[in-house]
Amino acid sequence: MGAGMSGVAREKRAKTEGGAVTLSAAPDGSLQAGDARCYLLCFAGDSSAVFHLPTSGEVVIGRAPQCDLYLEDRAVSRQHAQLLITDTEVRVTDLDSRHGTRVNGERLRRPVYLIAGDVMTIGNQTLVFHRFARPGTSRGLLDPTSLRQRLEEEIKRSVDYDRNVALLLFDLAGPSAGSSRADATDDSDDAAGVTPVDRAGIVAALAGHVRLIDAVGFIGQSQLAIIMPEIGTQHAGAAASVLLAELPAPVQAGISSCADDGCDADTLISAARAAAHAAGPGNWTTAAQAASVVDIAGRAVVVADPAMRRVYDLIEKLAASDLPILITGDTGTGKEIAAAAIHHYSDRNQGPFVPINCAALPTSLVESELFGHEKGAFTDARAARPGLFERARGGTVFLDELGELDPAIQAKLLRVIETQRVTRVGDVRERAIDVRLVAATNRDLSAEISAGRFRQDLFFRLSVARIVLPPLRDRRREVAILARLFVAKACQRAKRPPLAIAPAAMHRLCAHTWPGNVRELENAMKYAAATATERDTEIDVWHLPEGIVPADDAATDKAPVGELSSPGQAPRIGPDEFRPIKQEVQELERARMIEALEATGQVQNKAAALISMPLRTFVTKLERYKIPTGRKQRG
Repeated sequence: MGAGMSGVAREKRAKTEGGAVTLSAAPDGSLQAGDARCYLLCFAGDSSAVFHLPTSGEVVIGRAPQCDLYLEDRAVSRQHAQLLITDTEVRVTDLDSRHGTRVNGERLRRPVYLIAGDVMTIGNQTLVFHRFARPGTSRGLLDPTSLRQRLEEEIKRSVDYDRNVALLLFDLAGPSAGSSRADATDDSDDAAGVTPVDRAGIVAALAGHVRLIDAVGFIGQSQLAIIMPEIGTQHAGAAASVLLAELPAPVQAGISSCADDGCDADTLISAARAAAHAAGPGNWTTAAQAASVVDIAGRAVVVADPAMRRVYDLIEKLAASDLPILITGDTGTGKEIAAAAIHHYSDRNQGPFVPINCAALPTSLVESELFGHEKGAFTDARAARPGLFERARGGTVFLDELGELDPAIQAKLLRVIETQRVTRVGDVRERAIDVRLVAATNRDLSAEISAGRFRQDLFFRLSVARIVLPPLRDRRREVAILARLFVAKACQRAKRPPLAIAPAAMHRLCAHTWPGNVRELENAMKYAAATATERDTEIDVWHLPEGIVPADDAATDKAPVGELSSPGQAPRIGPDEFRPIKQEVQELERARMIEALEATGQVQNKAAALISMPLRTFVTKLERYKIPTGRKQRG
């Protein structure tokens, strides 16, 4: 039996079959909408699965049968690591294991608090931690909990008062701080890329370069974070360049900001950490630049969330084989794109990719559509016609909405899978097929099997390998990236200038739970781009669909412009010309800033004084309104 992994709570044991993950509580490894618990998305061998954590208490991870999360791996100690779960925190401790426990590539020397997106490596197993965003609770060198609380406070202030806040994160562990660190399994510190950190020396190096309003603290053993209120990405980058020159080499940095990269603390930390890992020694990069966008059959796939990176790594690994794969996840999470990615990375990519929506096939025609028919087999069968399995020869068949298949068709499909041959309706001859099968469902197949609506033998045939797609509500780092991508596509299709997304609108997007997942987000961005007028330069709250912005809030944001007709005042407008007052104020503010820059020869402090605007606010809005400037220094 190959190395495998599975886990359930103490009261339910798990089993491993042929190296695939099998959960006695949910054999399809699906995530149920509305489940607010923390959980681990587990990757082992050729499969992934979900292990739900209790709301409080302890979870022991190891190879001993009595462990809560049982990992069948010789590199795992009998009692390897422990999770301590409270109402507000999840802390991981290594239990003096032989090969060690790593979090984000760093070997644990002491207990560490986990944030959403943290990646634990235990033996050959990868566990990605997820939890819902917690509401904020409330400055030297801060401990991780206090630093997160401070970041939550600054995020709330940023959202409430439309102000910038950036997170600058330095990875002090050296050149191997990238993906190789995350995959390291060697016991030595050198292999993990971890070097002792001189915290006192670092604090001394920062003296004189960090503002009084900034907050500084360590997140991991070798990750230093600086919360920078009133700073946008551009100016945080300038600060990063200065600080990189002061900190002892080798150091690399990443930057995230609210709301461009997220609107909660865990998302901003995870985004800045990924950016730092991608930057390279002595350099810095932004979270947006660190995200990967892959083209799969003409569809852009964003891979930024740690769990999604592991999912697509697993997809590339599985694509090399012809194993049947079952993809599970909520509706709209991108199951068809994942199936297309499997085909794209496989040796069959020159053959056809044939998606079949099992829910859309009429019951009376499903057998003919799948397996084909002969002339005269039924009314209107005027000619012989091969089925989808025959037409997909040399390629991949994707059975979407698998749980919707009629039990009678399930039995015939099982035989096709076992024999790799089909029999057309109205014929007795069997025809050989050459296809790779990928299936997907958003149903809980364990419940379907128990209710007698789905064949257990078919489930096991189709789920030799399994892939779990996390819902968008657990991939918060990808919301902002996807939103900008979808708006850009909508503008391109409409042949209009690009639209930015206002911070208030981005906050609404990040706060939404997205029951329709990526598909719902794409539709929302299409709607927003369609409702924006030719004069709009950005998507604001009033452009978003009512499902994302409650009707009462939308009405508040759409306060009309009053009618003025006195000399020197704005002209009276008709009822069809009313626009949100905030939008008109922004347009006027942008126009006056441009005029002031032109009048002062692009000297920003003089331009700000000319219109009685604080210089810090002026500089912030230059970036927000995307106003081109000449000389950026003060005159």
